[in-house]
Amino acid sequence: MKKRLPIGRSDFKSLIEDNMYFVDKSLLIKEVIENGDVLLITRPRRFGKTLSQSMMKYFFDITQNNEHLFKNLKIYKEKNIIEKHLNKHPVIYITFKDLKSNNLKKMHDLLISELSTLYIDHEYVLKVLNEREKDVFNKIMDREALDADYENSIRNLSKYMERYYGKKVIILIDEYDTPIQQAYLYGYYDEIISLIGNLFGMALKDNVYLEKAVLTGITRVSKESIFTGVNNLKVSTVLNELFNDKYGLTKEEVEETLKYYELEYEESEVIDWYNGYNFGGVEIYNPFSIINLVDEKKIGPYWMNTSGNYLIRKLIKEGTVNIKDSIEKLLNGEKVESKINETMVYGDLHINSNESIWTLFLFSGYLKWIKETKEGYRRYTLAIPNKEVRMFYEDTVLLMLEEENIQLDNILINLINGHIEEFKEDFQKLTMNTLSYFDVSGEEPERFYHGLILGMSVGLKEKYIIKSNRETGLGRADVILIPKDKTDKGIIIEFKKFYKNEKTLLNSAKNGLKQINEKKYEEEIKNYGINDIIKVSIAFDKKEVEIVSNLNKDVELTEIEKVAKNMIEKGLDINMISELTGISIEKLKNMYDHL
Repeated sequence: MKKRLPIGRSDFKSLIEDNMYFVDKSLLIKEVIENGDVLLITRPRRFGKTLSQSMMKYFFDITQNNEHLFKNLKIYKEKNIIEKHLNKHPVIYITFKDLKSNNLKKMHDLLISELSTLYIDHEYVLKVLNEREKDVFNKIMDREALDADYENSIRNLSKYMERYYGKKVIILIDEYDTPIQQAYLYGYYDEIISLIGNLFGMALKDNVYLEKAVLTGITRVSKESIFTGVNNLKVSTVLNELFNDKYGLTKEEVEETLKYYELEYEESEVIDWYNGYNFGGVEIYNPFSIINLVDEKKIGPYWMNTSGNYLIRKLIKEGTVNIKDSIEKLLNGEKVESKINETMVYGDLHINSNESIWTLFLFSGYLKWIKETKEGYRRYTLAIPNKEVRMFYEDTVLLMLEEENIQLDNILINLINGHIEEFKEDFQKLTMNTLSYFDVSGEEPERFYHGLILGMSVGLKEKYIIKSNRETGLGRADVILIPKDKTDKGIIIEFKKFYKNEKTLLNSAKNGLKQINEKKYEEEIKNYGINDIIKVSIAFDKKEVEIVSNLNKDVELTEIEKVAKNMIEKGLDINMISELTGISIEKLKNMYDHL
C-alpha cells in the first residue's frame, strides 16, 4: 500500500519516485498533444493544475530521461506518443503561483527574479548566441535588463532554445493570472497589466519558435490585452468539455481512493461535503479535500481553510444589494441566474459588475453551474456546490457583522425570550454600525435588513428551520424561524419601508404587523404543530428603525380596536362588541388570541 499521500506536494517527479498515492491523469498529455497550439486551462485553486504542468514538464523535457516515471501510467500504453514525444522537446517551464505582493515594486522585483532564474536554468544556450544576444541574456540573469528585454525574454529564450536543439519549444506557464489578481487587490492593476500582457503576447503571438503552449490559471482575462492577437488560442474552462475529467476527481476516482485506504463513509455524506462541481458535464469532487479527508480520517472544511479567499470575501462585503440578496438566496438553497463572461475583466469587479463577479465565483470554485438557461447567450443557472463552500458563505456573512464586535447571537435570543425592547435597542445599534457595509439606496433597501437578520439567524440553524421569502398563508413572509423543539416559540419577521403617506415610522411598523395577521403568515409555523408565535414588524427609513411586535400588546391596535379590547377584557359578548365597533367577529377572535 502507498501509505504516503501527496499533501502539499505538486512536483510530479518526487511524488512518483517517493511512491506516493497518485490518481492517474496522465492521458491529459495525449489530449494536450492532440489539441490547439496555445491552450489555456482554467480551474479553481488546488484542483491539480500545478501538478499537471509539472507532469508535462517531466514528460516532454528533452534534457531528461524520465521513462521510469511513466511506465506504470496510462499514457505509457500510447506507444506512438511515447516514441514521438517522451523527452523529445525543449521545454520552457515557469510558474507565477508565488508572485504575490501588496505593492508594485515588489511584484516587479518578483517577476524579474522569476525570469532571471528561468534564464539561469537555460544558461547553456549562450553557446549559440552572438555577442549582443549574450549581453542581454547576461543582464537578465543579473537582473539588470530593461523592461523591454524582460517583456521579450520568454520569446527570445524560445528562439535560442530552438536554435540550440533544432526543435520548436513547448512553453508551460503555471498560474499565469496570480500577479493580475494581486495587482487588482492592492491597487496597481493598470501598472502591471502592460508588463504581463507584453510578456505573454510576445511569447504566444506569431511565435515561429513555438511548438505548443499550455497556460493554467483560475480565470481567462483575454480582454486585458494578454491574449490580444493570439489567434491560435484554445480555452478549457469549467463550462466546456475539453479536459473536463483531467482536473479534480471523478466519482469513480473518489470511490477507488477511499476503498484503497479502507475508509468507509456514507456516499451521501462525501457528496454533500465535497461534490457538486460540474466541469463540462462531468461530476467532479474537490481533490484537495478528498486527500485531506483520507489523511485526517474525518470530514472537514479543508479547502476552505486554505488561503485564497480574500478577494471573494472582499467582493461579498463590498457588493451591491443585488449581490447580497443573491448570496442570501444561495444560502437558502435557491439558485441564481447570470450571464457568464468567459473573458472577464478584473476592472469590471471594481464597478460591481454582477456578470464579472458571478464569473469569478464560478471559475474560482465558489459556485457551480447547473445548466445553460439560454443556449447561445451564455446565461447559466448557478448554485453553491457543496457543504464545504456553504460554510464559507455562512462564515463570511457572520464575519462581516462580527467585525463590529456586536454579539449577534444575543440579539435574536432576546427576541426569542420575549425581550422586545432589548431586541429593538440592539437591532437599531446593529443597523447603525453595519450600514457602511451595505448599499441601502435604491428601490429595495429591505434587502439590507433582510441580510442582517440572515446573518443573525445563521448561528441558530441547529435549533431552527430558517425560511426566507417563502410562500405562506396568503402572502410572502420575509423571514420565518420554525423551532425544531415544539416547546419553543416560532418567529415571523416582516420588513416595511417607510412611505410619507404613513406619516410616522411607527405607523409603518404597525402596518407590517397588520399585514402579518391579515395574510396569515403564521400558517406555515402552525403546520409544524407550533402555536406560540412571535410576530415582529421592522420598519425603516434609511438608518432609522422602528420595531413593533405582538409582544407589545397595544401597539398594533387602532383606537376603536383598543375600545373593543377593553370590552373583551370585561367579558362582554363578542357579537355585541362586533355590532357596536364594526369590527368583524373573526378579527375580534384574533385580537382575543393575543390577550
